[in-house]
Amino acid sequence: MGRLGDLPTVQVIGYGITRPGAHIDDGVPMIRAADIQDGRLSSDEPRRIASRVHETNLRSQLEVGDVVVVLVGRVGEAAVVSGEFRHWNASRTVAIIRASEPDEAAWLSLWLGSSAVRDWCERQATGSTLQRTLSLAALRSLPVPMPPTGPRAALLRATRLLAAKTTTNVRIAECATELSDARFACETRNSESWPEQPIAGLVHLTAGSAPRPRPDDDGTHTGGGTAFVAPADILQSNLPHLYSTERRLPKGKEFRVCAPGSLLVASREDGVRAVMNQVPVAIGRGVLVLGLDSVSDAHWLLHEIRSRGAEFAAAAHGSAGRELSRSTFGAIMVRWPPSDVRERFARLVGRLHERARIAQVEDEKLRDLRGRILDSFLTGAFPGKSAS
Repeated sequence: MGRLGDLPTVQVIGYGITRPGAHIDDGVPMIRAADIQDGRLSSDEPRRIASRVHETNLRSQLEVGDVVVVLVGRVGEAAVVSGEFRHWNASRTVAIIRASEPDEAAWLSLWLGSSAVRDWCERQATGSTLQRTLSLAALRSLPVPMPPTGPRAALLRATRLLAAKTTTNVRIAECATELSDARFACETRNSESWPEQPIAGLVHLTAGSAPRPRPDDDGTHTGGGTAFVAPADILQSNLPHLYSTERRLPKGKEFRVCAPGSLLVASREDGVRAVMNQVPVAIGRGVLVLGLDSVSDAHWLLHEIRSRGAEFAAAAHGSAGRELSRSTFGAIMVRWPPSDVRERFARLVGRLHERARIAQVEDEKLRDLRGRILDSFLTGAFPGKSAS
């Protein structure tokens, strides 16, 4: 067992750009903490920086095989840089780790993606519950087991198979969501005759008020309490439905619980995002709840917000556009089709969303299996590694 910063073939590059400047449409893409989700990097709507900023921050330029780790927010979340992200840059909220040996890079990415490392990083983090921060000094002190190359190869082969299946499932879910969005675009091509209505006239609009649970005072590890939704849970969701969250309010904490089937909305500088919750949730500050009278209405408005996210961001206010004004958002006008159009659309996209969910459930099982395989390997039970 060694420390990350002491491993001879591993270099902790450090964190990314502190002052990236304004978004540039044709600029160089930059990885942020929000782009690291469930052990993968997301390339949807990346933040882009000016070429001159990128050129003066070559230290944080990404290479294939680098491991990026979240330093602010969901500390310890990690992902491996693939060819798609080569020569992107990284923000201050992300640490970059590089190994000179491919096999050691693969092992390191597996270890950094484990729940044990996430828990360790959470214990080392400082700051408020809203802005947890992991320092580079703490990350460099992360314990890293370094098993022999031979036994390690069998484990890496098994986890590569799991990763390949996960990639397939991710693409299935993405395609189902893209088809839903495309169908909505088709439905709205001839919408000029539909009446316009303010969002507030279509929904029961409320704002979240539950404080984020403390890391040592939630029900995450016990499975108890109520799922807690923060803006990040919405903004970092690749799918339009929300089935689980990172944190839970412990039992005994009394806050308003939002019933399944509501729309949960949050904003950041590049747009407004919305998801439909499928489980009871407690709503945190910075989230708007849109309650609708029917599932078909909820599906329609969900895709309306998805299609106009950047436009809806104009209703945001506050630091970096992360806060939504309930009254201003409720005044946004939308074209509202006849009920038969909404119901037909809901029947179709409901099936597509369900297919995406099936793929998501299988991915959850694959992540659990990966964790079990790693645990058995470290205790000597995995085939190909002796207990000695």
